[in-house]
Amino acid sequence: MRKLSELTSKRLPVRKMVLAAITCAVLLGAFLAGGSREAFAATTGIKYTTQADALKKLQLFQGTERGYELDQTFTRAQGATMLLRLFGWESAADNAQGLTSPFTDVPTVHWAAKSVAFAYEKALVHGITNEQFAPNASMTGAQFIALTMRALGYTEAEPQQASELAASSGLLSATDAKQFAQAAVFRRDDMVAIAYSAIQTKLKGSERTLLQKLVEDDKAVSAEAAVASGLFKKPAAEVEPGGDPMDQIEAAIKDALKQ
Repeated sequence: MRKLSELTSKRLPVRKMVLAAITCAVLLGAFLAGGSREAFAATTGIKYTTQADALKKLQLFQGTERGYELDQTFTRAQGATMLLRLFGWESAADNAQGLTSPFTDVPTVHWAAKSVAFAYEKALVHGITNEQFAPNASMTGAQFIALTMRALGYTEAEPQQASELAASSGLLSATDAKQFAQAAVFRRDDMVAIAYSAIQTKLKGSERTLLQKLVEDDKAVSAEAAVASGLFKKPAAEVEPGGDPMDQIEAAIKDALKQ
């Protein structure tokens, strides 16, 4: 008769194989059923999903039919469109009449023609030449930072000094600004990080942040959604007398979750 120790030693490899198979199945199930976003982020280096969620609730960021696609790069045409959405100008661009740009590679039939023309009219975007925009070229980090700085009021911003200006204005830390500007590949994830920081950054020559402007002036973001984000407080004059601030915050959060 075989010794118990011999039988046990032969069963162990089989047991380990079974446990390994079960573990793989569980991990695969988690990936496919609800855990896919976190698992995908872990394997692709995605860092700013939470910020993307926050921007989406403020209606300042949209994904595609395939989700946020934060691991993907984006073109200069897409970057111009994203910038207008971030600064609450998307509807104005869509409804603008008679706007044209000097760029021959962005004809009026191009899907981003209105966005590029509107952004050009506001001096937010420049071409690679006087007549070429290169809409299908990849947007670089330095270029997107420069666009963001111009929209914050720094009309002098150019890609060459974008990181320095971003750091001095408070948009980004010096380390982050340099990292984004010099990135070999600039992804939607990086864009989200800059955008999320931008809405908390003060406009040039102002004590108000971009988000305050979007809520109070442009009405591009609802006050309720902004309060729920934790990045905005209603002016004291707008708070109902005797109202419990915590009740208002709770109501704002519930309203935001319905969106």
